[in-house]
Amino acid sequence: MTYPANRFTASRISLELLTSIAYEGISNRNISGGPSWFDSQLYDISAKVEGDGGLTREQMQPLLQNLLKDRFHLVAHREQKLVSGYALVVAKGGLKMHPDALQPSKKVDSADTKAEQPGGQILQNELRGWKMDFGFLASLLEIPAGGHVIDKTGIAGDYDIKLSYATARFPDSNLPDLFTALQEQLGLKLVPQKVPVDILVIDHVDKVPTEN
Repeated sequence: MTYPANRFTASRISLELLTSIAYEGISNRNISGGPSWFDSQLYDISAKVEGDGGLTREQMQPLLQNLLKDRFHLVAHREQKLVSGYALVVAKGGLKMHPDALQPSKKVDSADTKAEQPGGQILQNELRGWKMDFGFLASLLEIPAGGHVIDKTGIAGDYDIKLSYATARFPDSNLPDLFTALQEQLGLKLVPQKVPVDILVIDHVDKVPTEN
């Protein structure tokens, strides 16, 4: 999806992923209590917003929540828990990046124009982001870090980010691991600690949606 948009379309998407898109601050790992099929049963979704005006992701989210409640009878509530994770902080020596200092990343479709909306992607040995604040970066780092990450840098502003690192799945002797790369390339550090996390608890959801 690119925003602004007046239609939400997804092919072969799980309700777990759709729910994480619909609720602000909720990633797949922040959802608990769902049925066994919640992350494996796939659906095709096509929903049109009334009118022709384009909505941002934030404006689209409550509409997706209503879709989940109306069509799948989703009932859920939020809880906050302390879990093992990481705090994203500025490393010793200071930040090694500046707002808009790096060239904007290119999307998978090789578009040559800079993205108007914040975005990011994780490639084979690389993380890229455009117009990304540190809260967004922290959420993206959860995937390669393998745990919850919260932003404790205290720094505002949007950045274009390129981070190259080796992974267990895609080793590269010329690249450092994620934790070393963060410090060397961006001047940031992941510190292990207990972090507060918003959890979305699924109380009820139907596998078969109601008809249009």
